[in-house]
Amino acid sequence: MEHSFNLKQVYFDLIKQKIKIYEIRLYDEKRKLLSVGDQLTFIASESGESLKTTITELIFFPSFKEMVKNLNSKDIGFENKTDEEIFSTYRQFYSSEQEQKYGVLAIKVEV
Repeated sequence: MEHSFNLKQVYFDLIKQKIKIYEIRLYDEKRKLLSVGDQLTFIASESGESLKTTITELIFFPSFKEMVKNLNSKDIGFENKTDEEIFSTYRQFYSSEQEQKYGVLAIKVEV
């Protein structure tokens, strides 16, 4: 199956450079359709550039806190950032209510 996600340019570039290997999203209805082996195309919000990847792993976490505790910060695009800085970034996209309702999905991709 094929899917596409919009992504801020900075995170798009990190995936393209194979530095960021996990994309983190809420485990909402759209993400429940994802499966290992699916194609996931990222579209950079600023440039419109697209990048095809393959999903190699899906990991569910009940919260961003659990996700940060279990994944390397570099692998999620936040090398040298504190846990609080990481949480603050995700709060720009998702509310604590959304996090509690859906949980968090780490989507491992291969370019």
